[in-house]
Formats: sequence, structure tokens, C-alpha cells
Amino acid sequence: MYGKLTLGSMALGLCGALSAAAATFHIAEDRMAVVDGERVFILGLYENPSDDAVLREAAESGFNLVYVSANEAALDRVHAQNLWAWINAGYAIDLSEKTEEREAALHSMVERFAAHPAMLVWEVPDEALWNCWYNAILWRTGEEPRRLTEKINALEDEDQKRELRGQLAEVRRLQRLALYDEAEPLADALWSALGEYSPRPGYGLADAPARAAKLCEGMIAGYKLLRKIDPDHPVWMNHAPRNQIAQLAMFNQGADIVGCDIYPIPFTPKVGHSDLAERSLAAVGAYTRRMQQAAPGKPVWMVLQGFGWGDIQPERSEAERRELRRPTYEESRFMAYDAIARGARGILYWGTASIEKDSTLWQDLMRLAAELRALQPVLSAHDAPIGIHVEVKETFGSVDRTIHVLPKQVGDKVWLIIVNECPDPLVYVLRGLGAPDGTIYEEIDSGRRVTVDDGAISMGLAAQSVHILRPE
Repeated sequence: MYGKLTLGSMALGLCGALSAAAATFHIAEDRMAVVDGERVFILGLYENPSDDAVLREAAESGFNLVYVSANEAALDRVHAQNLWAWINAGYAIDLSEKTEEREAALHSMVERFAAHPAMLVWEVPDEALWNCWYNAILWRTGEEPRRLTEKINALEDEDQKRELRGQLAEVRRLQRLALYDEAEPLADALWSALGEYSPRPGYGLADAPARAAKLCEGMIAGYKLLRKIDPDHPVWMNHAPRNQIAQLAMFNQGADIVGCDIYPIPFTPKVGHSDLAERSLAAVGAYTRRMQQAAPGKPVWMVLQGFGWGDIQPERSEAERRELRRPTYEESRFMAYDAIARGARGILYWGTASIEKDSTLWQDLMRLAAELRALQPVLSAHDAPIGIHVEVKETFGSVDRTIHVLPKQVGDKVWLIIVNECPDPLVYVLRGLGAPDGTIYEEIDSGRRVTVDDGAISMGLAAQSVHILRPE
């Protein structure tokens, strides 16, 4: 149904309007991107496909922003397809060390790329905060105990072997209690008892907060310098779906736009990408809300799943890789609109470099991008200043997750983006629409129509699915 939208012609002109001059980009008060004077909902791709035909397909489907490496040829190539680009500044943004060298690198990047007409936004290192912890987790709870166990097992002295095994067991006990400041010195002492130096003495979870604080300070300093020498291009920061709000908020001082990646498909114990209580598809909405809490007033761009976990884990068996499947079209569509309904001002897809470009998932993403492109005037519109009251009719489930509605003001009409985050179907009743009785809404996917009666509308909505209601 979305292909019939009269708004489609408005959306089609968006990317075609890119000029040879450098794009101007600022963030509106309602957190929407404004590029060359036009409000834009960002639809991005963490891939610059090497095949020109594939890149053209992505652009024609509705993507408007792609990641490129730091070179002019890559920027020229995406500009030829009427796309914008972002470049990752890497750890040049961290001025906590090698300050002069990294300041020079930032100046060089700005001089080389800032004036390019495809250049839209800078990115800082991906998941920088989480990596302060993650690498320590890998070492202290994975690689280090494995190597220590091998060395202890190789000892010939049984008494020493027994003693050191007991100490290693104590390290693990302390780790289970999160007493890293006690566990890690004991682990370091084990290396000494074995007559060796620890490969990473003093490195671990105990000092992760100090490492993160140093990195945060350095990245904020780099951000301030980058915005000073290039005030025309905002800086975007992507987080992992981890860390506490206060930690995220500290790092978010070094960015204009924030977000996180979340890849919850399939919903099984083998996929633990979300560490919230919500681990289903609705984790997308939960993390979108969380990112806003960690960066009040800043746009949130969410990074969604463009792959199956089996695609990036070749060490798994064939059966396991089949189980770690790719999202279906319906799942991808729900996750996109769940992010939007919860306040995202852009969505980007990661992992498409690992899937075939004739695959079902790739074609599903192109289909979804085309729908979002047709809805660009709706998605980029201001949120309507009305307070919609949502009721859910009695049902069999607990309904600890429910219906969420985002009203969008398009001219003198209010469109409704509605998501059901509950794993059960629900019948919703919406009041406070600001529309008189007799107003008709059409659901754009199914063509179903509903009429305002006694100030309300009511429809049934399948589990974790979407309604887009267009007022007639």
C-alpha cells in the first residue's frame, strides 16, 4: 500500500537534490536532522558496497547515508549515487595521549574531506566505552584462566599444582562476586608463582573505570577540537547495548548524535545481545529509550540488524548457524518502527557486508527502505503536540509491554505510527486524537479503515507488529 502514497513524490526528491557544494547539516530543536534546509530522517548503511549496481540499488531504495573509508574516491563514488557519507575519525579523536600527533590528524581529515559534497557526519570509535570493559572481560575471564590452567596442569610438582589450582579457583570465586580488585592481583601473583611475568599486569576490570575516564576525557577534548575546526558536520557516537546510564552520559558529552546497536534475532538463549530484562524484538525500543535517557535533547540514531548471527560466526556448526538465523521481513519492519515510535531520528543497518546481495534479507531491507523513503515526509515531520491516551482491552496475557503511539504532524493532518511491543496480539483504543468524529484513518499496509467514534478509534494489532494510520 505504501507505494500508492501521494507523499512518495515528495520523498523521491530528497536525495536527488544533493548538490556539488558541501552539505550544510544542523540539528533542529526536535532533534531531527536538517540537511541543506530540508528535514531528513536518516536511513543509513554500515557498508559501501563494492558493486556499483548494489550501491545504486541501496540509494534508489531509500538509503541516504553510507559509511565510507577516509578517502576522496570513496566519497566521490557515493556522491555519484546521490548519497551522503560518514567517516570514522578513529582514535585520532582521543587526545588523552599522542596529543600533537592526533590533533594534526584531525586537522588533516577536516582539510581533506570536510568540503566534499557527500560528507555529512563524523563518527568516533565504535563502542568505545564498552571496549574499555569488553577487552578486559575477554582477558580476565577467558584467555588468562585458560592459559594459567594449561601452565598449572603442566607442572610436575603435585603439591604446587594443587596449591595453584586452589588459588585459581579463588580468583574465579572473587570474579563471580565482582570483586575484581581482589581477584586480579591474585591472578597476577599466579604468573609470578609460575616463574613468569603476567602478559597484562594490572590490566582488567578493576581498572576499567579509570581507563574509561581517561578515554572519555580525551574523546571530549578531541570532539571540541573537531567541532571548532569543522563546525558544519556533527559528530555521532555509537554504543554497544551495555553500560550504565551515567557512564553513557559522560561519553555522550563528546558527540552531537548518539545511539547503540542492538541485534536481538533470533530470540533464543544463544543470542544475548540485549542484557536488559527485555530481550525480544522490543529490546530495540527499550534501548532507543535508554539512549535518550543518556543524552537528553540529542538525536538518537539506532543501529539495527542487517545479518544473522550465524553469518558472522563461521566457527559454529552448520546446524547452529541455521538456528542463528537472519531476521524476517516482518521482524525487520517491526524493529525499524519500534525505534521510530520510541523516538529515533535515524536508523542504520550493520552486518549487510556479510550477506549475499541476492538474499532474502537484502531484498527485505530494500523493500523496507522503499517504504521508509515513501514515508520520509511523515518520519521527518514534527511530532504532533497532542496527548494520545492508549487503552488496551482485556486479554489473557500479562501485558507487561504494550502499545506505543507516535503522532506526526504532516501539514494539517496527524499520522499515527503505532507499535505493539507485547508478544501477544492486543486490541487498542486511542483517545485524544484531536480529530472530530467521522474522521477516517487508513492503515497503509493492509488498507483497513477505522472511523473516529465518540472521540476514539480501536483496532486489533498482532504481536510485535506495526500500524501506520493515514488520516483521509
